[in-house]
Amino acid sequence: MSQSTAAERQGDLPTGTIWIICIAAYAAIMVTAAFAQDFLQGPGRNWELGPLETGQNILLLAALIIMIQVTLRAEEKLLRWWMIFVSLGTLFLLGEEGSWGQHYFNWETGGWFAQVNDQGETNFHNTEGGWLDQKPRAILQLGMILGAIAHPLVKKFRNGRGLFDNPWWLAPTFASMPPVVISILAGLPKAIDKLAILPFELQYTRVSEIEELFMYAFFVTYALSLSGRLVYRKAQATVSS
Repeated sequence: MSQSTAAERQGDLPTGTIWIICIAAYAAIMVTAAFAQDFLQGPGRNWELGPLETGQNILLLAALIIMIQVTLRAEEKLLRWWMIFVSLGTLFLLGEEGSWGQHYFNWETGGWFAQVNDQGETNFHNTEGGWLDQKPRAILQLGMILGAIAHPLVKKFRNGRGLFDNPWWLAPTFASMPPVVISILAGLPKAIDKLAILPFELQYTRVSEIEELFMYAFFVTYALSLSGRLVYRKAQATVSS
């Protein structure tokens, strides 16, 4: 039995399909960056309204809706609290990405935000020190690498014993690996440019936005995978009773 078929029978997403979608999406972005970068820059060269940032918001909104649905269906108390926690985190990210509506309604930044925000926006992640930007992002990336790459690989080669086996809903499955891997690969041009070992630059678009796009795609795959597995487990419990 193939990995994708086995996953689908347990309510999970087909891993192969997710790989195809992620690779195709990344290839499309790279081709667009090479030949039509103005399109990626958005109307009036406003990256905040461009397809990358808009795509991030759509993914976060989709993930949030699925997470709320899982929260309402969850019968396990810990699962319900976990979903409330990740839903609030996703809502915060969604608000921050759009500066809580400022990018769309164009209000002036004033008060405390005008004093501490590096980019003059109504959000917290651009405040001084990076405590609400780079540091939380690094923690999130580490968690994604451990959960979506290390855990399923360890589980596969240790006959079903992973890094985070209990509770069943905590760790991602193989279905969430593709967006995490693509997000890491998307950041390689930026890392190589920093080393200054090449006579030219590889980074010809906003790599960080591509990284974040696939990071948020991980949220969607995790939420969908969890939703499908929850439905499957409920169905199995009904059959067994």
